[in-house]
Amino acid sequence: MFFGGIAYDWISTLIKCPKRVNAESYRKCLVSKCGLFTGMDNLHGKKNWLLMQDGAPAHTAKTTITYLEKKCNILQNWPANSPDLNPIENLWDIMSTRLNEIDIKTVKNLEKVVREVWKNIDWLMIENLINSMERRLKLVVQLKGDCINGYFF
Repeated sequence: MFFGGIAYDWISTLIKCPKRVNAESYRKCLVSKCGLFTGMDNLHGKKNWLLMQDGAPAHTAKTTITYLEKKCNILQNWPANSPDLNPIENLWDIMSTRLNEIDIKTVKNLEKVVREVWKNIDWLMIENLINSMERRLKLVVQLKGDCINGYFF
């Protein structure tokens, strides 16, 4: 499993996750090492940007929230199981499709290929995923909260 982040004008370093991610490993190993705070602060100013994350327990733990609130603004109360409303989840799906098209023989080779696919992500694709959020939110309302997967890609 890997951790990465995107913004309209930024993409993080891809970090290999420990086998089990808890609040401590999320804060110390993933968020801190991916360059999120430095990258976004340099682009937008200190705490002048918003972090969107899902409702995973490591993301919503009190220790994580306290840590993150010192470093950035957090989009609070985002639905826990809403991959169709999260641009990074859509990007993981696109990466998965690309990885399935490649003949990967070993775990070591898998990590190398995942990093290569991440490195070659098209900026326009990230921009399109983020720009589609308004349409996605309107569609969810129109569908009275139903899943919208399959409507966009």
